[in-house]
Amino acid sequence: LTGIGICVTKQNSSGTEILYNNAVGSQQFVYNPAGSPPLWELAEGEETLLLYSEKGTVYGYAPAEKSVSLAGIPKALLMNGIKVLDEQKFYFSDGSATVNAATDVQWETDQEDYLYCTAADQVDRWHPEVSLTMNHALAKVSFRVLETDGGSEFAGSRVKKVVLKSNGGFKKSTSAKLNLATGELGGTMATVGELWFTADGDLRRVGTGVGAGEDDIRKVAIQAFGMVIPVADVPVTLELTLDNGSVFTMAPATGGGISTFIANWLKGNNYIYNIQLSPQGISITNVEVAGWAEGGATDVPVE
Repeated sequence: LTGIGICVTKQNSSGTEILYNNAVGSQQFVYNPAGSPPLWELAEGEETLLLYSEKGTVYGYAPAEKSVSLAGIPKALLMNGIKVLDEQKFYFSDGSATVNAATDVQWETDQEDYLYCTAADQVDRWHPEVSLTMNHALAKVSFRVLETDGGSEFAGSRVKKVVLKSNGGFKKSTSAKLNLATGELGGTMATVGELWFTADGDLRRVGTGVGAGEDDIRKVAIQAFGMVIPVADVPVTLELTLDNGSVFTMAPATGGGISTFIANWLKGNNYIYNIQLSPQGISITNVEVAGWAEGGATDVPVE
């Protein structure tokens, strides 16, 4: 994180939340690693907000260029124009390097990571310094694909895409609003039946030769991920596509129905799904040779 937006509010005489200074609705701060010590500083061209004796509440948000406004009854500070995609692309730039799952951080995607916070302490001219703990407004879903039973039939195979499917239980948005005090999303959101997460950079290999223990499984690096709008109690089924175009779905439920798992996604949480890929060749259960049926006789004269 190298840049954040800041907005400061106060309460008027009737207790309504208003901007601390109408002339300075928000500010952008950038991180300067070359400072001594490294520090957050007001971005170039930004106007300084002067503090007085009145107490102010500080809100932080990212992306810093997003617009914010006080709206609703009672007034709440909202980030506008929240866009959450139902078809997302993620990017890895591993090259030929071996990925260390313990230190690997997945972050590069075409989906914005919306952050929000409210400073624990109020500010005034005598207390201008604040510490901000930025929170994620979306949930994250991550997928780790490995072959069952420590097998190696899928050695060299790579993960191209993961699709989650539900009966209209997911959400996307083009212009939702984020409450910077609570982290709740509101406004315009549409229901969708599928969420796509597709690799658009280096593809990562399926984990093979992996032991069954949790510590062994954790050594396999995440191969697909994305960010999603929180949902509760949504039955979900999953579809996996490898680099050669092979498509795998969840094993059928007892009785032949569709298998599902339940998604309960809370904002700020990362949900890791371990996909156990089982190699299955053709299994011949029986071979019979049908007897020759009588086709009849035909006389053919030859001179």
